[in-house]
Amino acid sequence: MDRIYTYEEVDRYISDIPRFTKKTKVDNTKILLEKLGNPQKKYKSVHIAGTNGKGSVAKMMSLLIEKSGKKTGLFTSPHLIKINERFCINGIDISDERLVELFNRVMEAVEECTIELKEVESSDDGNIWVFQHPAYFEFIFCMAALYFAEEGCDYVVYETGLGGRLDATNVIEPEVSIITSIGFDHMQYLGNTIEEIAGEKAGIIKQGIPVVYNTGDEKADKVIEKKAEQMGSDYFNVPEVWEGISDDLKDSIMSYVNVSVPYQIENVHTAVIAWMVMQGVIDKNGALQDMVSEMSFSGLSSFYWPGRMEYILPNVVIDGAHNEDAIREFIKAIKREQDEKNKTKFSLMFAVSSDKDYESIIRMLCDGLNLEKIYVTEIASDRKTDVADVVELFLKYLPKENQLNVVGNSDLKKSFEMAIGETDEDTLLAIVGSLYMVGEVKALLENKVNENN
Repeated sequence: MDRIYTYEEVDRYISDIPRFTKKTKVDNTKILLEKLGNPQKKYKSVHIAGTNGKGSVAKMMSLLIEKSGKKTGLFTSPHLIKINERFCINGIDISDERLVELFNRVMEAVEECTIELKEVESSDDGNIWVFQHPAYFEFIFCMAALYFAEEGCDYVVYETGLGGRLDATNVIEPEVSIITSIGFDHMQYLGNTIEEIAGEKAGIIKQGIPVVYNTGDEKADKVIEKKAEQMGSDYFNVPEVWEGISDDLKDSIMSYVNVSVPYQIENVHTAVIAWMVMQGVIDKNGALQDMVSEMSFSGLSSFYWPGRMEYILPNVVIDGAHNEDAIREFIKAIKREQDEKNKTKFSLMFAVSSDKDYESIIRMLCDGLNLEKIYVTEIASDRKTDVADVVELFLKYLPKENQLNVVGNSDLKKSFEMAIGETDEDTLLAIVGSLYMVGEVKALLENKVNENN
């Protein structure tokens, strides 16, 4: 390959991949990884799927493993500001230069596979197909697999991109599989029932590899348990196992964690149980077999996950909630924040992707919160939802006396500046509806800081 790309070109190329290629077979990923020397087999791994909470659990698992003295990679999505955030080792994101180098090498492998593999027999269905350019997530996953191998990681924690069964990350053979809460999201890809969605998530369960799950839904639990039994895998229901741990050990573990939001507490439980299963201190019946040093959990004290109930200014909080389950937890959390900080008024800045059930989300926000003012805007994405459509839905579900307080502006920067400018000391402003918007808002603040320095 003669062409060498710059960081800006790499960023632009990867962002444009969805425009010129569709999702590929998992076989496509396997062939590309084989061309790269199967880097994903050169370290131990942890695999995490779920509707909500999987990013937080991935971060917690990486901290627990790192605290045990292992060099630990972390692959998560989406990124908020820079794509580098997806490739992290012991808390440090990949450099621009290294990212470019990996991109060029994966691109070279893609070109070689395209030339060499005109016809390939699929291991899934036996049909003949042609190797194609990897999809967006597939491409960056291959970059990550190569990066973590070459940097000598002992363990890598992988968060799935979408679903599980057909996800590019599903080529790995982990030490433990983890499935977090399951709810309705991405139904056009994963199914319209909890059972169907759980089935896609359960697709990460491998033969004989233990699975730890905390779905929050009995129907989902049954799907996972049935799949685990079919695969000969031990399975661990987090609430049940956590209940069996002594109160003293629970208190010791939770003393390290500075989280007050209920769903993050559930995520802590999931990560802790998964870590103990991986260490072999919990037997297949969920009973604790060996003494566990409370210091083993001290890595959790470093937990921080941007874009989840995160204060970016004294009266301004951002949260990436973008589906019904996450919005339900957001409403609980924001009410608690409003009470604790004694804020008499509450305003909302909102944008949402078009592939979400955004009418249900808007109805929940209007029913669950006493909204003073609403600033509706758009994300910078092909998946944006038109401001006028969202404003119309807020007007549909708001009480008549509040309908004059809905403001629409497709320019996110102007909408943010207006919201900030009109937020007084008695008002709590929440920015919610999309992780893409969270990233754009954080980038605006970062640019403002850079301009002032």
